[in-house]
Amino acid sequence: MSGNADSKTVMLVCVGGPDRGQRIAVTEQPAAIGRASACELASDDPEVAERHVFVRLDGGKASFKVFDGCAAFVDGQRVLQGRLEPRQQLRIGRSLWQVETGGGGDDISSFLSNIGGRISDVAGLEKIEGFSPAAMFSEVWRKRTDEEMEQYFAVGTPSTTPPLNEVDTNWPKPWLFLKTFILAAIVYAGFVFAYNTFNNVLVLPGMLTIGAFVIPFSLIIFFLEMNVLRNVPLYQVLKLVFLGGILSVLLSLLLYQWTKLDSWMGAVGVGLIEESGKAAALLLVINKLKYRWTLNGMLFGAAIGAGFAAFESAGYAYSIGVDMGNNAMLHSITKRGVLSVCGGHVLWAALVGGALWRVRGDEQFRWEMLKDARFLRVFALCAGMHAIWDSPFSLPFYLKYIALGFVAWVALLSLIQSGLRQIRAAQTSGATEYFKQQKLAESAAAKP
Repeated sequence: MSGNADSKTVMLVCVGGPDRGQRIAVTEQPAAIGRASACELASDDPEVAERHVFVRLDGGKASFKVFDGCAAFVDGQRVLQGRLEPRQQLRIGRSLWQVETGGGGDDISSFLSNIGGRISDVAGLEKIEGFSPAAMFSEVWRKRTDEEMEQYFAVGTPSTTPPLNEVDTNWPKPWLFLKTFILAAIVYAGFVFAYNTFNNVLVLPGMLTIGAFVIPFSLIIFFLEMNVLRNVPLYQVLKLVFLGGILSVLLSLLLYQWTKLDSWMGAVGVGLIEESGKAAALLLVINKLKYRWTLNGMLFGAAIGAGFAAFESAGYAYSIGVDMGNNAMLHSITKRGVLSVCGGHVLWAALVGGALWRVRGDEQFRWEMLKDARFLRVFALCAGMHAIWDSPFSLPFYLKYIALGFVAWVALLSLIQSGLRQIRAAQTSGATEYFKQQKLAESAAAKP
């Protein structure tokens, strides 16, 4: 349904899901959205009921009310009725709706969406739908008690892992990662202040250690929050940070020594070697079949990448400090930490881990899984980003790193979305039946 908007009309537009692109003019006359042909807007979303929700103009704003037995969500919270504010998103079935706003914002969103779609296509991932940064990070500034944060870390045990059918598969709303970062940043700033004020070299090891781990550890918490299954204990994560981190460093050093790829391929060789070293470290947990979800693999990859990143940053800072002095060391550790948000070992390893778990499913690992296009395309993207990151050319204002960060985060969000849909599909058919169906579908697709 469409119409010309006037002073008594608000346009409601679907921005994600099966109904993406559909729009309805909301007036004072109630209009129904559903799959029935009699509805004012006929939905193509299979999870929408015959008559799911009706919308009307109330006080100049789009209001809604769901029909009996149906469900709707506003910014992830289940509601029965209400009004939509600008930028708020109403989820009906798998489709996300929001009030159309004026100005050039839609053109910018469309432009970024098109770029994101192309990046996802290159990596063999699905296009991001219904993602709202404002909604996703709406909880970060809310005050939390110490008890809430302590309970948040209580994951992975039989009593703290929710049943599959109770897992919320809406876009997560992480918040603890920012509080972790702020705490670590305050400690790091304290070391810097102590060194600059008292010029005491005894604070340098602490400053170097905290500086190397500030961003990587905060990113681990982010991926821990993205793992909505809450089935991975913090101990398993920390084990991969330290044991997986040093193993990936050792494997990379061995590959440098054996292959000499960096000597004749330059930055491309560096990307191939280090991404292979981190991927190989995932063998530590690859056959723990209770962790069979894509989001689990992303968390494991991020943990190994965080260990690699922190150990490497500490090594570079120490080397620069020996050659150029303590101030140069301070600059190095700070710069590497800030830029790691745009890309780097944590993000790339999370992508590789998620892609590998996506292929492995609930089966024992087999080497031929590494030949699967779903893994190879993501691995190639990460190795390519790594090569560009380490290449000698540069752009002003760190634009090279910002562009690489955009690519990495688009791919990560796409893989997170795929992981959420994997859980949603398994909730419908049961986890065991879901993975069985996946194997049958993959076998059928592989036949000529």
